[in-house]
Amino acid sequence: MGLKHTQAIGSVLVDPHDPNIVYVAALGHPYGPNAERGVFKTTDGGKTWHKVLYKNVNTGAIDLAFQPGDARVIYAALWQTRRPPWNVYPPSNGPGSGLYKSTDAGKTWTEISQPAHGFAAQPGRIGIAVAPSDPQRVYAMVDAKAGGLYRSDDGGAHWTHVSSDVRIWQRGWYFGGITVAPRDANVIYAANTA
Repeated sequence: MGLKHTQAIGSVLVDPHDPNIVYVAALGHPYGPNAERGVFKTTDGGKTWHKVLYKNVNTGAIDLAFQPGDARVIYAALWQTRRPPWNVYPPSNGPGSGLYKSTDAGKTWTEISQPAHGFAAQPGRIGIAVAPSDPQRVYAMVDAKAGGLYRSDDGGAHWTHVSSDVRIWQRGWYFGGITVAPRDANVIYAANTA
């Protein structure tokens, strides 16, 4: 199947119209740098893989989401972290972390996690969800000093910090994910270990 040296896979997305098209968020080796991290894509059911989003040897991808109704629009969360086995509280953020968007099936990407547009400064792990009933409504669960739940009503161009309740997010290694109710863009489910 390939991607042998990616080590940890954070998310897998299968194109709803073509099961041979798959995107994988590869976090990479938890204990050190490696080049097989980022977002990979296959168009032949996993026989071959191509890296479509890459930041550096220390930053991997942790989450992916399609825009409902348009699989060409993809959101990807990159996370720069290291988990040394001797460290009880490993760092959960780094300068490579951020949220990216592609509108052309992964050919090009734009960072959409700028603090100037309302996103958290110096993010760590980011969980992503897009509302099935409103494809422009995007949620991001963010591990940061000003962490919590962020919402965009314009496909990630601008963000609003809607909750800092620590019951729904913890340090990056410990929160699970978020999803939006199918028929109500205002109902969010958060998985956490708290």
